[in-house]
This record gives sequence, C-alpha cells and structure tokens, in this order.
Amino acid sequence: MKNSLWSKNFTIITWGTVISAVGGVGLNFALSVLIYNKTSSTLLTAIFAAVSMIPNFVLPLFIGPLIDRFPRRKIIYCSDFLMSIMFMIIAYITRDGFFDYTFYLIVALVVSINGVIYSITYESFFPELIPEGQIQKGYAISSLIYPTVNTIMFPVAALIFEKYGVSFIFLLEAVLLFIAACFETQIRIDEKSVQHHQAQSFDFKGMVKEGIDYLKSEQGILSVFVFFFFLQMAGQAIDVLLYPFFENSPNLDVTQYALLVSCATAGRMFGGMLHYVSKIKPEKRFLIAAIVYFSLNFLNGSFLFLNYTSMIIIQFIIGILSINSYNIRMSAVQSYVPTEKRGRVNGIFHIMTTIGMLIGRLLSGYLGELFDYQYIVLGMNIMSLLAFVFIVLKNRVSIAMVYNRKI
Repeated sequence: MKNSLWSKNFTIITWGTVISAVGGVGLNFALSVLIYNKTSSTLLTAIFAAVSMIPNFVLPLFIGPLIDRFPRRKIIYCSDFLMSIMFMIIAYITRDGFFDYTFYLIVALVVSINGVIYSITYESFFPELIPEGQIQKGYAISSLIYPTVNTIMFPVAALIFEKYGVSFIFLLEAVLLFIAACFETQIRIDEKSVQHHQAQSFDFKGMVKEGIDYLKSEQGILSVFVFFFFLQMAGQAIDVLLYPFFENSPNLDVTQYALLVSCATAGRMFGGMLHYVSKIKPEKRFLIAAIVYFSLNFLNGSFLFLNYTSMIIIQFIIGILSINSYNIRMSAVQSYVPTEKRGRVNGIFHIMTTIGMLIGRLLSGYLGELFDYQYIVLGMNIMSLLAFVFIVLKNRVSIAMVYNRKI
C-alpha cells in the first residue's frame, strides 16, 4: 500500500511551521520598519541587520554536533516555547512605546541565534517526518509555506503594525509560537541516531572533524555546497541592486518594483505546486538541476538589460526555477546524508552560503558606487556560470550519484 504524505507527524510539523511563519513575517516587518522610523538612520538600520547575521557565521559549526547529539523534536518545541516566553516579556516591556536601540540589538541577536538553531534542527529533522517515497512532495509543501505566508501576511502585518504598534506584534508572535510548540510536542518518532551519540562520551572536536571528514569524502555533496557558495554570492547582486536600479530609472517606479517582487513569489508558489502534483524521474533529476542552475545564472545576468514586461515574465520563471533548485537539492542531499551526521553537514552548508551571501552583498554594494548596475549583475552571474562549468559539470558523475536516486 502506498504511503500517504499527510501522516500525523508530517501534518503536525507542517501546521507548526505555518503558524510560526505567520508570526515571523509580522515580526520581521515590524522590526525593520521600527528601527528606521525611530532612528532615521540608514547606518543604524544597516548595523541592526548586520548584527542579525552574525550568528550565521560561526554558530552553525558549533551547534551542528549538539543537534546530532540531542533529540531534535525537543530542540524544536523547546525553542518555540522559550521564544514565546521571551516575546511575551518584550510585549509587556514595550507596551507603552518603549524604545532603546541597544535593547533591540540584543533582541535581534537572540532571535537570530534561536533562528540558526531552529533552522538547522528543522532541516536535519524534517526528512525523518516525511513518509517513505514522499520526499519530493514533502519538500514541495515545505517550499510553499513561506512564499504563501509572505504574500498573505505582509500587508496584514503592515496594517496591524500601523494600528496597534510593535508591542501587539510581539504579543501575537508569542501566542503563535506557543500554539506551534504545543503542536510540535505531539510528534512521535524514535530518534535512534541520538541514542547512539548519547551512549558515547561527548567529543565536540571529534564530532566536528567527523562532519568535515564526511563532507570531504562525499565529492558530490561537497561540489554542490561549493557551487551554492558562488550561486548565493551572485544572487545577492540582483537583491542589492534591483531597487536602486528602479529608483534611478526614469521609466520605472516603486509600484512596478513591488509588482516585480510579487511575481517571483508567485513563481515560487507555482513551482512548489508543480513539484507536489508531478514526480521527477530519478534518472532525470541531475539533468533538470543542471539546466536550472545554468538558467538561473543566465536569466539573472541578463535581467537588468530587459524591458519591464520581459522582467515580469522572467521574474516569474526565476521563481519557478528557484523552487526547482531548492526542492531537488534539499530532497536529494537531506535523504542522502545519514541522519546522525545531518546537523553538522547542514551547519557547514549554512556557514558557506552565509559567507557567500555576505561577500556578494558587500561586493555588489561597493561596485554599485563605481559601475552601471547591469554590468555588475552580469559580471557576478558570469562568475557563477564559470563555477557551474568547473564545479558542477566537472563533478557531474559524483553529483548525479546523490541526485539520481529513488527517494
């Protein structure tokens, strides 16, 4: 009998993720607007954003061994319970409009630390909750959650923030995280890999080395990770320069920019639904992934040279391709890596892509002061295309061994 995707565990983790995502979108919007409104400083706003990124550089390397050693189910629901309590306290503190920049920096840092722990735990735990033979559909549903919630909740969050203020947003997030945590406590799964690690003495350095050695021994996964370092770096060029490009173009405006961004979201949603209703043949997965990787660089590189109508169409296509890239990589890599090593391997991937994104943002911002935006985006994507040729195509046999499996 064929397994159904919507088992009890998968349904619980999905609804828990939806509920926490609803609050997360509202909170991220409120904080970004609040900091700028209160400080009227782009520098302080940028510092606030930078502080939020700090845990992504170092923490994954240290947190990976702990995630592999302790029950991931408990880490997930304890994380949500603790953040619920913290946001309840912050809602009380800010009830009368209290604002202190340093206070919010500390809040951003704590939220970011928790986000790193939660995301790596979730990525390591999620494959265990998908019924056998349903990996692609499971990740299709996962990829739909945030684009859908963002589309619905962004304008709602703006209205709530405008009418009730940031304190109410904190209270709402506290309630939603508490509900999500209650759902997550009902997950039932035997985490045998945790029992294996707990039966041994804790050797942090040895566990980190074991994770790195595993990645070195798996040429296919290592090649994918290194390529995504360059892909993420190139992707930041369009993220950083798209809005300034619209601001400095006489025939484009902010409304058109907002519509363009929403087209990418629509593309991601459509792509996620395609992955849910149709299954990719195992022997075609690497070929499709390679076409997607090439196309993303080609389309992004040429994007700012197009007229607005073409931009709308291409942005929708890029959204579809992005979800294809995400689903194929995540379903293949997460099902391939042994569960007892997943936390460490995911931690290394997080560090590599975060560094790539930071370099991409800084480099694009710096070059944006010197050269035309179109040529910066083109140059960054040519660099990523070279990485595609010399990393992905060169190691296609090893990567295909990871991607072209029945999952």
